[in-house]
Amino acid sequence: MPILQNPRHEAFAQARAKGMRLDDAYEDAGFVPDAGHGHRLAHRDDVARRIAELRAEQVELNDAAPKAVIATLLRIAKAGEAAATPAAIKEARLSLLEARRLSEELAKAREAERPQHITGY
Repeated sequence: MPILQNPRHEAFAQARAKGMRLDDAYEDAGFVPDAGHGHRLAHRDDVARRIAELRAEQVELNDAAPKAVIATLLRIAKAGEAAATPAAIKEARLSLLEARRLSEELAKAREAERPQHITGY
């Protein structure tokens, strides 16, 4: 979906996609604060689709960046092992350690983002 024609609607969608509260996003987009107006704007078909699209793009970027870095580190490690010189092997080892560290951080971040279920009811 292309950028919304109305620049204030686009600014609102951008702010909502970044996680800003309805009323704050509405006011930051240049609208006069008024109860309920942000809610109505967020539920307009074109604005809602734009917010969803922007959020999906953010998820893709957040997931792609660490994976690309890890893949590059693994390629460096493989090249270092193939060279079989002490310096290359050391570089390969360091690349593997960094790839492992990044993988663990990515797993922790994903775990933290998962909703926690309340038990005991």
